[in-house]
Amino acid sequence: MAVPGVLMRLVEPRATTLASSDSTFVPPNVEATQFLEANDSQKPSQNAVYYLSDISPLLSTSSAYDEDVRAHGSELTSISWVVCSFINGRDGPHLGSGSDITSSSVEYTMSGPPATGSVVVINGSTPRPDKEQEYHDWYDQEHGEKLTLVPGWNSARRYRFEKSYGDVETANFYGFNYYDEKNGLGGPEWKAGVTEWTLRIRSNAAKPNIRRVWSVVSTSVP
Repeated sequence: MAVPGVLMRLVEPRATTLASSDSTFVPPNVEATQFLEANDSQKPSQNAVYYLSDISPLLSTSSAYDEDVRAHGSELTSISWVVCSFINGRDGPHLGSGSDITSSSVEYTMSGPPATGSVVVINGSTPRPDKEQEYHDWYDQEHGEKLTLVPGWNSARRYRFEKSYGDVETANFYGFNYYDEKNGLGGPEWKAGVTEWTLRIRSNAAKPNIRRVWSVVSTSVP
């Protein structure tokens, strides 16, 4: 049975002019690709997100990653992969098919490609094993809904970590939230998402969150 999800290909180029979108690398089962660059001064500074109809081939062997390193290692100081399976998502009613903003079963691919220059916040969380169900309840019942109230929010996708290659810090679960270039991140609606339940979830974490902020450089569909 196919397992839909994403591959995050995180790289740091040796030359500042080299963009991840210049890479000839294409994993199997690609439905869409988003090329992102860091908007937070952290490294790696480039992230190619591949939406895959089936991530299984990337879980069973490292051969595709090894080939990527052989082909591009001279151009990049680091290449790492994070492979995740799809959990659920939300789309604003103005996108594509107009999925209900509270839907938790929207398609794993985006209803509409994010605009160039728009913002993607990727947050990785690792709750303690005995607190995982509460984490999912919090995200689906409260947190995800509150993020939809932030001005400029467009859509979200949630993923479960499955495998990584290379030197990269990972989390057990990832939330991708897509915003307009001009948005309310850091504003009152965003701050309102820090509730008592949110603070309890943070206190139940096995390790600190991994938060990255990216800008969309380009998107492509095979």
